[in-house]
Amino acid sequence: MSTAGNKKENKNIKALFSVVCLSIIALGLIVYFATNSKPESGTVNEPTTLEVTTEVQRAVTVTETTKRQTTTKKSASTTVKTTAPTTMEQGENNIPYKSYYKYPLNEAVANGYSEELVYSETMGDWRAHPAVDFKGKEGDKVVAINDGLVLDVYNDSMLGQVVVIDHGAKLVAKYCGLKSVSVKKGSYVDIGNAIGTLGKVPSEVKTETHLHLETTLDGKAVNPLDVMGKTE
Repeated sequence: MSTAGNKKENKNIKALFSVVCLSIIALGLIVYFATNSKPESGTVNEPTTLEVTTEVQRAVTVTETTKRQTTTKKSASTTVKTTAPTTMEQGENNIPYKSYYKYPLNEAVANGYSEELVYSETMGDWRAHPAVDFKGKEGDKVVAINDGLVLDVYNDSMLGQVVVIDHGAKLVAKYCGLKSVSVKKGSYVDIGNAIGTLGKVPSEVKTETHLHLETTLDGKAVNPLDVMGKTE
């Protein structure tokens, strides 16, 4: 092989080598820039993140508001349900003049019912006695004449401690002259339940110890013994 041929071959090899090197360098630059290039700050990710966050916050707010509203409604509903009743329901066992009633103390009557004026030795005048006085001893148990709803409990200067019970069918009984009371306003009692113990009637302290029982039917005074189906 001639010297000229060798030189030409060497030039071709160098050129090929240069091309290969340049290709490698170019490929490396492409990979580098492709890997380390930063995307321009756009509005794709940020709005997406903000939108998702807003949706979550709104969902929580609506849920919490709904819970508060529900709680408020439950509280209002509870308040209505716990309101004390004002009347006793009527049934087969609390029909005036027909159903069975218990004596509040015993059968012994100290002073009967009267709408006419009679002389009162205690008060020193003529007056009606729209009640029945049942004899007893101080401390004796006083019971409900029938099932009922306690309308009131109070102390009266003339009648002493008083318990007022609605016994249904518009029959209301007033138990007067109690020493102690074992029921509260708004509570229910069953027939024969103790409502207190016997004490004194301040306006009738000169008479023997007794329970002063008044009854009204639809607001009008009636004889307790008659309405209970009892006799003196």
